[in-house]
Amino acid sequence: MNRLPHVLLACLLGTACIHRDYPQALRVHEDIAGSGPELSLALYQSVGVGLRTGHVVELVQDARIVERLEAEIREARESIHLLASNWQPGEASERLLRALSERQPGVVCRILVDPLHSPGFQDTVEPRLVRADCDVRSFRPFVGAEVVFSDERLEARNHRQLVIRDGRSGLTGGSGVGPEWRAPPAPANAWRDTYVHVEGPAVRQLQQAFARDWLEAGGGLLPESAFPTLEPRGEARAGFVASTGSPSLSHSERMVQVLMAASRRRLWLTNACFVPTAATVDTLIRKARAGVDVRILVPGYEATPGVLAAQRSAYERLLESGVRLWEYQAAPLYSRTLVVDDLLTAVGSNNLEPNASAMLEEGALVVEDAPFATALADSFERDLTHAVEVRKEEWRERGWLDRVGSPLPPSATGCR
Repeated sequence: MNRLPHVLLACLLGTACIHRDYPQALRVHEDIAGSGPELSLALYQSVGVGLRTGHVVELVQDARIVERLEAEIREARESIHLLASNWQPGEASERLLRALSERQPGVVCRILVDPLHSPGFQDTVEPRLVRADCDVRSFRPFVGAEVVFSDERLEARNHRQLVIRDGRSGLTGGSGVGPEWRAPPAPANAWRDTYVHVEGPAVRQLQQAFARDWLEAGGGLLPESAFPTLEPRGEARAGFVASTGSPSLSHSERMVQVLMAASRRRLWLTNACFVPTAATVDTLIRKARAGVDVRILVPGYEATPGVLAAQRSAYERLLESGVRLWEYQAAPLYSRTLVVDDLLTAVGSNNLEPNASAMLEEGALVVEDAPFATALADSFERDLTHAVEVRKEEWRERGWLDRVGSPLPPSATGCR
């Protein structure tokens, strides 16, 4: 008797039958143009988002992130929308609370926070936001009509970071409002994160991503005024790619494959949670063997043991094929960025690991702009001065304890 129907039924009723390595579907074999209409069309076919002209983009990093968030709040005249994967009490939280409580009269404030990585938010931060007349919602709360102990909502979380002012300007980046965020003269190694500020048509895409999650959280539909007509603001081409967790192939994975396939000379990748699929490794190797300068920057000793064990499981094949790897040493690394050749970049929250693609809400702004690519490449090279390169010869000679260490499954790595 054919047992396949029984196996399929077991998969449908169970939770352990998702196998995420699709040898053909996860790989983009064609060499894609690195700019212009052909690149935009490739992205549109893959994720439904093309690159439109008319944007001003700015790199915002580390302590300047909090400063820019404060400025956006104080400049708002109609609305401020903030989505954070984590919001914890601390100096950054206090500064945002102060700015929100002092915002202009009549500015509508909507805050959406994922509770999983937000200890202390509900008890100490949310009441103050409510007193400041902000509408605060939890994304997939654990306690509602019933207490959730074993549910996919415990894993299907929101990892996007979005700030939208008046529907006209936006910010997105790697991590939410954490206790590490401290103002100068805080230690230089407080944290390492990268955001991008954008004005132009793509802000509407950020707003739509916020609106969809806000609606799910019970906040209702946003008013028409939240989606104003956006005139071109600059020369940069850009588009925001929102990704929802998928058991097969997420927009995040599709986007990364397209951008990597577009590289001809340079592919520089920074990721705070680098546990790549076989498809990602294969593409990186293919590009390195074709002569592309492939460099990867990942967390170093500040990472949790699970993160280190999981990301290092991919080192052998990458190093053998000419990919260069660095582990960042100066601070916790939260940046998720990509630099392709001289024009193309991506900045966002996307973790490069299977569990994130299968379960998380992610987002990244893809930008085609030479000055922005130069700024991000310069930042990458500065980061390498605070990192240790993992060299092929040294990796081969590592101790037996490192060799027998078992990588933890992605869901146990502690990435956020």
